[in-house]
Amino acid sequence: MRWRYRPFQAAAIAALAALITACAAFAPLYDRAMQQALTDIAIAHEAPSVVGLQLSAEQGEPEYAGGPAPTLPTPEDLLRRVPASTQDHYLGPIVGYSADVRPLPEGVQDPAGSITWRDGQCDHLTFVDGACPTGPGDIAVSKADAKIFGYDVGTTFRVAGDSRSATLTVTGVYEQEAGDYWFGLVLTGYSGVSDPVSGIRQHDVWLTPRETFDSRSLPLLPGLSSSVDLPLDSDNVGVDDVLALSDDLAVIEDQAKHDARTQAEVHVVTGLPDIAQDIRDQTEQSRVTVPLLMAQLGLLAVVVLWLVLLAVTEQRRPEVALARLRGRGRKGARGLLLGELLPVALVGVVPGFVAALLGAWFARTVMLPGDAPFEIRLPVAAAVLLAVVVLTLVTVVAVARIVREPVATLLRRVPPRQTRWGLGVADALVIAGCGALVVAFATGSLDGPIALAAPGLLAIVVGLVMAHLTAPTASIVGRRLLRRGRVRAGVSVLDAARSPGTRRIVAVVTLASALAVFSADAYVVGDRNRASAAEQEAGAPLVATVSGNNLSAMRDAIDEVDPDGQELTPVVSVRPSGDGPTTVAVVPDGFRSIALFPGGAPPASTWDPLAVPDVDPIELTGPELTLDVRDSTLKSTRIDGGPNPVSIGVDLVRNGETLHTTLGHLDRTGDFRLTKAVSCTDGCYVTGIWVGTLPGASIKGTALLSSGQIDLTPADQWVDVVDDDNGIFQADDQGADELSITVQSPGTTVFTLPHAWVPGIVPTLVPPGGDDATDLTVVGLDGQQRDAKAVGTLDPVPGSGPDSNVVNLDLIGRGSGVTSLADIEVWFAHDDPALLDELTTALDDRGIAVADVTTLGDVRATYDDTVAAWSLQLSGLVGAVSLLIALLVLLVSALSGWRFRTRDLAALRMSGVPGRSIRAMSVAGQLPAVLVGVVVGSICGVYGAQLALPIVPLFATAPEVSTLDLDTAWSAVVVAAVLALVVLGLGASLIGRALARRSEVRRLRETL
Repeated sequence: MRWRYRPFQAAAIAALAALITACAAFAPLYDRAMQQALTDIAIAHEAPSVVGLQLSAEQGEPEYAGGPAPTLPTPEDLLRRVPASTQDHYLGPIVGYSADVRPLPEGVQDPAGSITWRDGQCDHLTFVDGACPTGPGDIAVSKADAKIFGYDVGTTFRVAGDSRSATLTVTGVYEQEAGDYWFGLVLTGYSGVSDPVSGIRQHDVWLTPRETFDSRSLPLLPGLSSSVDLPLDSDNVGVDDVLALSDDLAVIEDQAKHDARTQAEVHVVTGLPDIAQDIRDQTEQSRVTVPLLMAQLGLLAVVVLWLVLLAVTEQRRPEVALARLRGRGRKGARGLLLGELLPVALVGVVPGFVAALLGAWFARTVMLPGDAPFEIRLPVAAAVLLAVVVLTLVTVVAVARIVREPVATLLRRVPPRQTRWGLGVADALVIAGCGALVVAFATGSLDGPIALAAPGLLAIVVGLVMAHLTAPTASIVGRRLLRRGRVRAGVSVLDAARSPGTRRIVAVVTLASALAVFSADAYVVGDRNRASAAEQEAGAPLVATVSGNNLSAMRDAIDEVDPDGQELTPVVSVRPSGDGPTTVAVVPDGFRSIALFPGGAPPASTWDPLAVPDVDPIELTGPELTLDVRDSTLKSTRIDGGPNPVSIGVDLVRNGETLHTTLGHLDRTGDFRLTKAVSCTDGCYVTGIWVGTLPGASIKGTALLSSGQIDLTPADQWVDVVDDDNGIFQADDQGADELSITVQSPGTTVFTLPHAWVPGIVPTLVPPGGDDATDLTVVGLDGQQRDAKAVGTLDPVPGSGPDSNVVNLDLIGRGSGVTSLADIEVWFAHDDPALLDELTTALDDRGIAVADVTTLGDVRATYDDTVAAWSLQLSGLVGAVSLLIALLVLLVSALSGWRFRTRDLAALRMSGVPGRSIRAMSVAGQLPAVLVGVVVGSICGVYGAQLALPIVPLFATAPEVSTLDLDTAWSAVVVAAVLALVVLGLGASLIGRALARRSEVRRLRETL
C-alpha cells in the first residue's frame, strides 16, 4: 500500500497509536508529578518545627535517694544520635539549653518561667534597651517583663538551683523577630499571666548565653534540658527523600527510647513520619484513580484503532486476494499488510511519548502546585513498552482477520454482512462479560476501585447492543418511510442501515458520550463536595481567633468596627474536659447571616427558641452595697436542734467574674441594715439573692428586702425555685420598693434565688437524635456544666465538630466568666483584609491580640491540594479527548467508503433528485447514529457515575463532619451531553455536506 495515496488513513492510525502511547505514558508521569507536588505542598503548609527534627533531653531524677543525678547529654551529644546521611537532608543544627527559674525569695508577686539559650539567638532579636547578654549570669528580658515587673537594664535578683544560688543581671530588653529560626518557640505572651495549674504569675522567656549553663560557678537550675533543632532542607528534598527519612527517624526515635547509655530522658519530636504516611495514603489513591481514568480513555482509543484498522483492511481485500492468487499464500499476504500497517502504528509511539512529556510538563507547571522536577522513571518505560505491545497485537489481529478469509470472499465488492437481529459470537462474549460486571457493581456484589470502570463497561454493553439493533431497525423504518412516499427520509435511513460504518459510529459515540458525561459529572461532584467540606470546616469566609478570654472587650471592639452587626459576629466554642458535646455560643442573627451552611441556611424559625428573655439586668455601681431587711422571720436550725445564724448575700458579676458576696448574718428576727464593700465602681450586675447556713441545717422564714442603690422589684424578674430536694425560694411584691422572700430549705448550705436575666435552663439546638434528651447539660462559657433544654436541632454546625450544641451567646454569657480554654473567634461575612485590619487595631487598643486568621480560601486549598482532587482533574481531559476520538471515527468511517457513497449520491442526482435533497440525505445518513449514540451514552454515563462515584476517593482524608453529596450534577451532565451532540452532530453534518459536494454525475464513470 502506498500511503501517499491515502495520507489521511496513515495519519489516523498514527494519531490513534500516539494517543494510546500518550495515555499509557502520561499516567505514571502525572502520578509521579502529583507525588512531588504533594510533598512540596505538605512541607510548605507545615511549620518548620513540624517538618524539622528536634531532639531534647531532660535532667532526670536519681535512681535512689542520695544517688548521683543522671548525666544530661550536651546538645552535641544529641546531634551525634542523628546519622550523617540523615543530617544531609537538614540545614545547620541549632543547639540550646533551657531551665526553670524564679527570683528569690519566691514570694506571691515573684513570677516564674524559663531561661533559655539558643545558638545565634541575638541575630534574631531586636533590643529596645541594653544589649545582648554575653557573660555568665547575664540575661535579656522581654519588653513586657520590663513594663509589668520593672525589670530594667541593670536589675539583679537571686535565683536558686541545686544547693546554691546565683545572681542574674538584666543586660538587655528584647523584642522577638518572627522567623523560622525559632522553630516554633514563642518567647513572649506569658508575662503577668497566671499559670492555669499552679496559679503562679509567669514571666516571659529570659535569654542568656551558653556560659550561664556551662559555668561551674552557677547552680544547676531545676528543669534543665538540652536540645538540638534541625530545620528540614525543604528545597532539596523530594518524595523519595521524605519517605526514606520517615523510616530513619523511626529508628532514631526507637533507639532514644531504649538507649541505656544515660538515664536522662531523650525525646525525638518531628511531624515528618505523619506527613510521609499521608503521602503514602494519597499515593495509593492516585494509583487507583489515574490509571483507571486514563485506561478508559486508552480503551476507547484501542477500540477506535481496531475499527480503523478493520476499515483500512476492508479496502485492501482485493490486494490480499491478488497476493494469494499470485502464490504468496496467507503468510505472504499477512507480511504484506503488516509491512504497511505496523510501521505506521509504531511510528505513532514517538509523538505519543512526546505528547505525554508535554502533558506532564503542563501538569507540573500549570495544573499542580509546588515545584515537581522532571523525571522519567522505569514505570514510564514500562508503560511505553506496554503501548508498543498493544499496538502490535491489535494490528496483527486485524490483519489476521482479513488474511484468513477465502479468496472468493475477498474478491466480492461488498462482503456479506449480517442483517438479522442476532449477535456474533465475539460480540456476544464481550456483551456477556461486561454486562456481568456491570450487574455485579449495580447489585453490590462487587466493589472496589475497579468500579471506576463501570461507565465504560456499561457503555460498551449498551453500545454494542444498540449497534446491532441499529441496522435491522433502520432497514424496517426506511422501508416504511419509502412506502409512505417520504423518499428523502427513507433513502437516508436505508443508507445508514446498509453502511458498515453505522454500527461503528453508534458503538463509539455511545462509549465516548458516556465517558464525557461521567467525566463532567465526576469533576463537578468532586468540586462541589470539596467546596461544601471547606465551607463546613471554615465556618465563615474569614475567621479571626483572638487570644485571652476578655469576651466583653472583644465584643466592644466588634461594636466599634461594625455597629450594625452585618459584617462581624462573635463565636465562642467551649469543649468539655472529658467526653461530651462542644458548646458553640453564637449571636443568632449574626451567625445565621454570616455563617456558611453547605446545605443552605436553616429557616429563621430555627433560631427563635434561642431568644433571650425580655428582662433588664439589675446594675450596681459604687464601692459598697446596702441592703435593708425588714420583718425578717428567717431562722436556721442545726441538725442537733440548736439555732444558727442565717447568712444573706448577693451574687455579683464583674467583667465576667462571679463574686459570691456575703452582706451579713441574721442572728435573730426583726429588722436589719446590712452594708458591704464591693468592687463595683465600674459596674456590676446582681444575678442572685442567696441565703446560707451550716451544712445540713434547715432554713425557714420570710423577709422584706429593699435597697436604695438597686431596684429589687418587681418580683416577676426573679425565678422562683420549687424543688423537692432543695426546697422553696420564692419572691413576691410588697409595696412599691420592697421584695418579699419566702424560704423553706430542708438542708441546703447555700440556697439561691436567681434573677431571670441569668437563665436557669439554657435553650439549646442539639444534633439530630438529641432533641428528646433528658437531663441535658451543656458546658458554660466558664467551663462548668449548665442545665439545658433542647429546643430544636441543627446539623451540621458550621466551623464545629459533629457533636455540637448551639446556644445564644447573649444568654449563656450572662452572669458567667469565660474559661481560658474557650476558643473565642470573630467571623467575617466577607474575606475583607481592610476590615480585619480595623478589627485588629480595635482589639489592640483593648490589649487583645489576633492569634490566628483562617480564610475559606485557605481551608479550600487544603482540600484542593490533594491527590484526590488532582486525579479528578483528569476527568476533563478524558471527556474532551473522548469526543475528539469519536469525531475521528466519523471522519475515518466517511473516508473509508466515500467513493461508494458519493457514487450512490451521484446516481440519485442523475435520477433528478435536487442538490438540496442530496445534501439533506447525505447529512441525515450519519446524524441518526450520532443522535442515538449521544442519548444512550449520556444515560450510560449518568448511571455509570452513580455506580462509580461512591468508590471514587473525593478527599485525601474524610472530613470530620460529612457533607457528602453524590447526587448527579445535572447541569454538568446537560452541558456535556449538549457539547457531545453539538461537536459530533456538527462534525457529521460537515462530513455529509462534503460528501454531497463530491457527488457529481461524473463519479458514475469512475472505475472502483
